[in-house]
Amino acid sequence: MSAGTIEKSKLIEMVCEKCPATCWGDKAVCSVHNLHVGKVETCPEWDKHTISQQGLKDHDGQLSFVDMEPAMELLHRTEEELRDYHFMLREIDRLQGYLEDAGEGTVGAYGIDASQPKGKGKNGDKTHAEVVRRERKWKRLSKLQEAVERIDRAAERISDEKEKTVLDAIMDGEKNNFIARQIGVSRQRYYEIKRSVIIKMAWLMYGNDEAA
Repeated sequence: MSAGTIEKSKLIEMVCEKCPATCWGDKAVCSVHNLHVGKVETCPEWDKHTISQQGLKDHDGQLSFVDMEPAMELLHRTEEELRDYHFMLREIDRLQGYLEDAGEGTVGAYGIDASQPKGKGKNGDKTHAEVVRRERKWKRLSKLQEAVERIDRAAERISDEKEKTVLDAIMDGEKNNFIARQIGVSRQRYYEIKRSVIIKMAWLMYGNDEAA
C-alpha cells in the first residue's frame, strides 16, 4: 500500500511533524529511515494515517476495508501466520507422527466414542484421559492444516517475482535483513515489498470473508 490519494506533502505535514522519530526542524530527518522526510517514499505511519482517514480500498485485488481496526488486525494476523508458516509445517509433522504412533486401535475412540462412559478404576481413567488428549491433538492438527492450506492457496496467486521471493523467504523463516541482502535491495525497499505482499496476502486469505 502506498500513500494513495493523500499527497506525500500532506502526509509529511500531518504525520511526520508529530512523529517522535523525526528530528523536526531545519533537517527534518527521520531516525527510522535515516533519510530526510522529503526523500521517504513509504512509511508504516503514513499507512496507518491513510487507513484511519480512508480505510483500505480495493485497489488491484488488495484489501477492501473501511474501518482502521479490522484492516490493521487482519494485516497483523496475516503477517504472524506467514512468520509461523515454517513452524506450522514442523508442528503438523510432529502431530501426525504422534497420532500415527498411537495406533489404529485408538482412532475409533474419537468423536462420539470419546464421550461414552468409561470403566471405573485407574486403567479406565487413564484410557479416557489419553483419548481426550489425542482428540485435542487431532483438532489442533486440523486447524494447522487449514491455516497452511489457506496460505498456500493465496501464495499461488502472487505473481510479482520480487514479492514471490520475499514471501517464500518469510514463509521459510528467514530474517528481514537476510532477505533484503538476498534480493539485493535496500532495507526501505525491502519493507515496501514486504508490506505490499502482506496486504495482498491478507486480501487473498481473508478479504472475501471479512471485508465490510
